[in-house]
Amino acid sequence: MQVLVPFIRLMRAHLGWVLLGMVAGLLTLLASIGLLTLSGWFISATALAGVTLAGAQAFNYFTPGAGVRGFAILRTAGRYAERITTHEATFRLLAQLRVWFYRRLEPLGPARLQRYRSADLLNRLVADVDALDNLYLRVLAPTLIAALVGVAGTAFIAFFSLPMAVIVLLALVLAGVGLPWLSHRAGRRLGERQIELTRQLRIELTGLVQGLADLAIYGGVERVVAQAAQVERRLYSVQRRMALISGATAGLMTLISGVCAVLVLMLGVLLVQAAQLAPAQLAMLVLCVLALFEAVAPLPLAYQYLGKTLKAAERLTEIANAEPDIVYPDTPLTAPEPGRLTFEAVSFRYTDEGPWALTAFDVDVAPGESILVLGHTGSGKSTLLNLLARFHTPTQGRVLLGGLPVDQYPESQLRAHLATLSQPVELFAGSLADNLRIAAPEASDAAMLDVLKQVELEQDLGEAPLAYAVGESGSRLSGGQRKRVALARALLCEAPVLWLDEPTEGLDAETERRVMGRVLEHCSGSGQTLVMISHHLQMADQFDRVLVLDAGRLVEQGAPKELAARSGSRFAELNQL
Repeated sequence: MQVLVPFIRLMRAHLGWVLLGMVAGLLTLLASIGLLTLSGWFISATALAGVTLAGAQAFNYFTPGAGVRGFAILRTAGRYAERITTHEATFRLLAQLRVWFYRRLEPLGPARLQRYRSADLLNRLVADVDALDNLYLRVLAPTLIAALVGVAGTAFIAFFSLPMAVIVLLALVLAGVGLPWLSHRAGRRLGERQIELTRQLRIELTGLVQGLADLAIYGGVERVVAQAAQVERRLYSVQRRMALISGATAGLMTLISGVCAVLVLMLGVLLVQAAQLAPAQLAMLVLCVLALFEAVAPLPLAYQYLGKTLKAAERLTEIANAEPDIVYPDTPLTAPEPGRLTFEAVSFRYTDEGPWALTAFDVDVAPGESILVLGHTGSGKSTLLNLLARFHTPTQGRVLLGGLPVDQYPESQLRAHLATLSQPVELFAGSLADNLRIAAPEASDAAMLDVLKQVELEQDLGEAPLAYAVGESGSRLSGGQRKRVALARALLCEAPVLWLDEPTEGLDAETERRVMGRVLEHCSGSGQTLVMISHHLQMADQFDRVLVLDAGRLVEQGAPKELAARSGSRFAELNQL
């Protein structure tokens, strides 16, 4: 239960709504019990008073009648208020919990999050957070209310008969403590299994949706659907077993309340015969006992699913307590040479047992210089950006930006020094303007239209390109258009370094030439350092320097014309292909 403590503490921010919901629930339950109790006495007393004319004339019908109506109105109003306040509190808590979880998720960065599948993280953020609504709505508040009502009801019955109160107290403890404990024991493993199967099903379905096109081409849809169906059947099996436990505990609850009522009735008959209890009071007490079990009736189901709640809390806590591999300092600093990039004998591999992605990489890029990085897939080109952006830390050597080691920068300052187009391109559902303003929130329409013109997108998306809806992940755009939107976003960001990873992929040679010509002109005019990763050499002669990587090693570097003229140069060999 210790794992739930951080989530209970989150309630303090919404304590007013939490307490209001509990008060409304308590008043509603007391009104319901009072209604049934008073009605039992009123009906019995009225029947007994009607036996004689004098008794009927002397009996006060109005006061208990008003009490019955008052309890009925209070119960109706209270039930409505309870639903409003408890659900408002729950929704506020869930919203806060998602923000709390994301704030702990985001600092972990790619270095730590690559250990988790994206569908699993999504499941934690959605399904596991939703599972915690059981904590307040069905466990904490009902348990406290049941305890208060049980004590008050037992004290009320003890006023008329102490033995009756002992019977009721034992029955309430059995139904309110014993049954929830039993249902928790029976449902804990199943609840944990339900969380795990829900995670597996979400992963299967997410993979199916994301890879549907390729699966359809290669005939793999049926196989993946069959795998998802198998997980779904196992989930349904667990849910059926949970339903059986719910039915069994509900039956036991009815049995306990019925036996308790019968015992109270039998004892009450003896007390009536001994003239220690009025006949009308007997009916009142029996109905009061039945009404008291309404307080403990929801507890077995709530505690049955407590195992699911605990498992969800454990999965969220696992992420929340994870230590980031990268920690950023808080002290701001001033870069002495904005735009300079330096890799000093950098070696790196992603895992301790994995191959080296970079080996003794040593390069210095001057401010305003334009660099073209060439190399086949897996040669370490993208790793350079991962290290420069501090998504990972070099295994050996160090990386400098602006003349200072990157590990000295606060995160916000480090990000402000880099404008990037990375692989793959990430676009978000919304307008084109929404996606561009991710890089520059205060950018004017004129500035955004200007960068769209530079990448030749101003005419492709209609008369109002900024309002164009790009669709989920840019689904309404072609591959080349998505690249150019990401390129425009990078150009819009005024940073000393512009880093482009395959910016012209999906473009024809002529469009590539025009677009990259404008990018080079833009960087030259602004003094921005440009580093471009590419497989293409069409524009190589426009760059100040070319770096050629192979298996994580820098095999050669130099001016394009110099490398092209050098005998045996790798660049010259690539240029001839």
